[in-house]
Amino acid sequence: MTRILQLAVMQCAALGALTAPAVVAVSVLVRRMVGDDSAPDVYALIDAAAALTAMIAAPLCGLLADRTMSRLGRRRPWLLGGAVVGLLGSAAMAWAPGPLALAGAWMLTQAGYNAVFAAINGLLAEGLAPTDRTRAAGIFSAAAFLGTAPGLLVAALLAENIRAMLLVVPVAALAVIVPLALRVPDPPLTARLPAARRTPRRRLRAVKSSDISTAPFLAVLAMRFLFSLQLSAGLTFALYLFISRWSLPEGAAVRATSLTTFTGVVGVVAGSMLLTSSRWRSTRMTPVLGVALVLLAAAMLGRALAPTLLVFHVATAVAGLAIGLGMTATRSLAYALLPAASAGFGLGLVGAAGSLAGLIAPLAAAALLTLSTNWGSSDPYAGMYTLLALPALLGLALLPLTRAPSASQRPAAEVVAS
Repeated sequence: MTRILQLAVMQCAALGALTAPAVVAVSVLVRRMVGDDSAPDVYALIDAAAALTAMIAAPLCGLLADRTMSRLGRRRPWLLGGAVVGLLGSAAMAWAPGPLALAGAWMLTQAGYNAVFAAINGLLAEGLAPTDRTRAAGIFSAAAFLGTAPGLLVAALLAENIRAMLLVVPVAALAVIVPLALRVPDPPLTARLPAARRTPRRRLRAVKSSDISTAPFLAVLAMRFLFSLQLSAGLTFALYLFISRWSLPEGAAVRATSLTTFTGVVGVVAGSMLLTSSRWRSTRMTPVLGVALVLLAAAMLGRALAPTLLVFHVATAVAGLAIGLGMTATRSLAYALLPAASAGFGLGLVGAAGSLAGLIAPLAAAALLTLSTNWGSSDPYAGMYTLLALPALLGLALLPLTRAPSASQRPAAEVVAS
């Protein structure tokens, strides 16, 4: 459990470093660079480019970390290097002169911290007992959003100082990750493989297509994509929504965005801990996913119709609860389905599914916003949230595919490996 908690703390640190730019800093910088009218479209493109980077970096770094041959270990170099690159990218964002430079810096930041996530995923999956899968999934789902709290707090306190907002948490994250990375056990690849398998030509052979092409695992990827899409799209234009719907000034809108993101985080953590404390087995997550999808659709409609900020925050908390249940369930299923030998790559694909959603979400939200405006809606954001409820309901069709095979139905070698 100590090892799981150490990895969770590093996950929190890296996510905290990404929170302030993801939630408000990039939005504010884009608005200052291009003005109110062009901000949503430019922001959507920048955010999509960063999400594409994360989508590629997560599985690629996971694959490379699985096969890295270093005296420091397999994944430790990726933990340390990723934290340094993430800090450099954050600094570049703080001094970006225009939208293009901002996009490049945000992409660099995403690549760095996704290398950290990939290394953590691989370290976590190794030696994880079947009885610990749901517990670990819950801890990491909660940590994934608890880690946003420092970034949200910094964003609220430094709403008028974007450069400080962008740098405080990445510096703290580096201070947290470096000592923990040096403490977490990470034997080198040469200690795990026989001599015949230490040649460069054989480095990638541990990844088997059969591990990642089963119907349950593909369903897990689809569900992960769906929950991540709702998470990203639901908050993409929050800053602009508060300015438009309730005529808030920029500083107040930044604080409202931080608060609504925090209420979502509270919901996510509550959902994760609820499932973690239950006795649900990692192979029996279909009912949990069904409840999560229905709650998520209801929350989207609540946001669409919210007459006050309070109602919007409550609906966001319900959405967070649903996403917490869904993220924990899909992660637990992934642990059950993937053998340890290819866990870094397989969990990287799970992360890539979330990143793909992050890539599509701002573009989809912008398209839905335009569609709602063209329909003559007096509040185009209401139309956007109403349309976002539909994918959650359509996700119910995937539920029959999410039943993972029991240990007795899996090959003996695979059961041992997992």
